[in-house]
Amino acid sequence: MYPSLLPYAPERDVYRLLQVDANANSEEIQAACRRLARTFHPDRNVSPRANEEMQVVNAVRHLLADPSARAAYDGARRRYLYDGYRPEPTYRRAPAQVRPFVPLVAGPSWRSRATRLARAVAAGIRATLAEFGPPRCSACRGPIEIGDRYCASCGTWLGRMEKLRGS
Repeated sequence: MYPSLLPYAPERDVYRLLQVDANANSEEIQAACRRLARTFHPDRNVSPRANEEMQVVNAVRHLLADPSARAAYDGARRRYLYDGYRPEPTYRRAPAQVRPFVPLVAGPSWRSRATRLARAVAAGIRATLAEFGPPRCSACRGPIEIGDRYCASCGTWLGRMEKLRGS
């Protein structure tokens, strides 16, 4: 049983899989299928997925060898890529809940200005402390000693930080 290649989806594009142009003739397609078969054949490939990959290669070969099946695939591909057609999902979406717009603040107030100023001052203080405080690990933000090559807290390599400090 071969996997289904219809309806068309970009992640299952057979021409991209074969690395050939969509206008390729049957000789080019057969050569690309043989190349993939040599790669994925279970006798040559010890991967646990080799059998499934070979089934996909066989499905692609059978699809593109049959002129009517290839025409149906090309039509679905063309509708998807050029006409913007997207097949309807098999499930129904829940209707969207529409909520009325309610403004959070009716107008400017002295509290919101004071809050913004306090937050800006706090951010400035944090930035100053971070700049002039002890160096910290970029992964865990733990303090680092000047000669350390690895963070004592998380084990992250600090070789670049050593160059930045000039040590």
